[in-house]
Amino acid sequence: MAQSSARPENNVQQYHKLKRLPKNARIEKRPILHPAIPSPYTNASQPKIIYVSSKTPFISVVKRVRKHLALIDKRTMGKVDLLNSKSSDKHRLSRLGKQDKEPEEVFLRATNKAIEKVLGLALFFQGQEDCRVKLKTGSVGVIDDIVEVAKPESGEPGDTHQGLDDAQNEDMTNGSKDKVPDAREQDDDEEMPETQIRQVGVVEVCISLI
Repeated sequence: MAQSSARPENNVQQYHKLKRLPKNARIEKRPILHPAIPSPYTNASQPKIIYVSSKTPFISVVKRVRKHLALIDKRTMGKVDLLNSKSSDKHRLSRLGKQDKEPEEVFLRATNKAIEKVLGLALFFQGQEDCRVKLKTGSVGVIDDIVEVAKPESGEPGDTHQGLDDAQNEDMTNGSKDKVPDAREQDDDEEMPETQIRQVGVVEVCISLI
């Protein structure tokens, strides 16, 4: 059986409630930006990250991970020839077996709807005899644009009952001294922000060879 760690590492953070937007505003979500993906042939100083979306093919991710793991294994072992009587190669192989540092890992990252797919990939590699799997959870801040929309003008078609509704509202409010203002009406008087930061959950799967 494969040795794997199924316990996710949680990063507990404090979140602030987003401010309520006025009626004449709507949110446009930006795509999440990722740094440049390094070549699979780079050394261990460059993390091997694969970003998984809800539309990423399952088998495609499996093949990419296997390619990364094969190259990692090749870099770790180097060129070792046990057929010849070279003592340096034998000592080199023995040193590799005594290494205490953590093995190089391949990372799968996903957010939102893609989390279910990346968890399925984690279960797949957890069933592989030569793989070790770890899970990490966290969050990342994404930027959303706040766009102002035009307010509907009074008297437009479809507002034939506006006068009747206003009269009914006036009758209902007669006799009351204080009228509670709508929270969004108060927000309309404030300056509308251009962007807001929203926290999105992230799941990271770390895969390495045993």
